[in-house]
Amino acid sequence: MRAGLIAAVVCGLSLSLAPVSHAADDLMSGTFTVKGPNEIIDTWTISNLCNVIETGCLANVHSPLIDGQAVYQGAHTWMMRVIGQVPVCPDRSKTKGAMVFTWNTQTLTGSVTEIQQGNCVFTRPGQSQIPITLVAA
Repeated sequence: MRAGLIAAVVCGLSLSLAPVSHAADDLMSGTFTVKGPNEIIDTWTISNLCNVIETGCLANVHSPLIDGQAVYQGAHTWMMRVIGQVPVCPDRSKTKGAMVFTWNTQTLTGSVTEIQQGNCVFTRPGQSQIPITLVAA
C-alpha cells in the first residue's frame, strides 16, 4: 500500500513538472523581423494593449510599411487586417488592397494573404498567400 502511495506521489510530481505553455506567453511585445520564404518582408514593433491575454486582446503593430492592430483570436493565434493603400505589389509599393496576417505565438509562424485590388507594375489584381516567420530582433 505504502509503495503504491509513493509511486502515485512521484508520478504526480513528475507530471506537474512537465513544461506547460501559459496563455501569458501569448502577450507579444517588442521588435520582430518578419521573414517570407526567400526574403525579409518587414520589421514590426508590437506594443501590447492588454495586461492579461484573452480573446479580443489588441496589440498595435508599427513598421516602415504598415500600421495596424492585431487581435488575439485564442488558441495562441493573432490576426491583423490592414486595408487601403498597402504594400501588396511585388516590389512592395502600395496600391489599393488588403493584407491579412495570422501567426501562432508558440511557433512564431503564420501567413499573410495579400489581396491586390489596384494596379501594380507587371501584375494584375489578385490574391496570394505567403508563409511568414517572426523572429525576435
